[in-house]
Amino acid sequence: MRLNGKSQVKDKELLALADRHPFDVFVTSDKNLPYQQHFRVITLRVLVLDTLSTRPDYLVPLIIKFSGLLESLVPSSVTLINDEGEVQPFNLGSGK
Repeated sequence: MRLNGKSQVKDKELLALADRHPFDVFVTSDKNLPYQQHFRVITLRVLVLDTLSTRPDYLVPLIIKFSGLLESLVPSSVTLINDEGEVQPFNLGSGK
């Protein structure tokens, strides 16, 4: 990802930037992110869209489903949401 026209920012740096600024939730479709990053060092809540498509017309119904969920997410947590809108916490200790 490019930030302000500068060189690419790695996931770890992007999460750290989001954690230091007034963001409550980081939403991503990167299904590998929970396996690649250490989330205990940030307070940011991470929501991973575990979906077949990331097309906006496909995601809008899912976004409506999870919008009410955002405030209930625990700091430093990773939560997965699938195509059916099923929510599952990602266990940071076991990688599941």
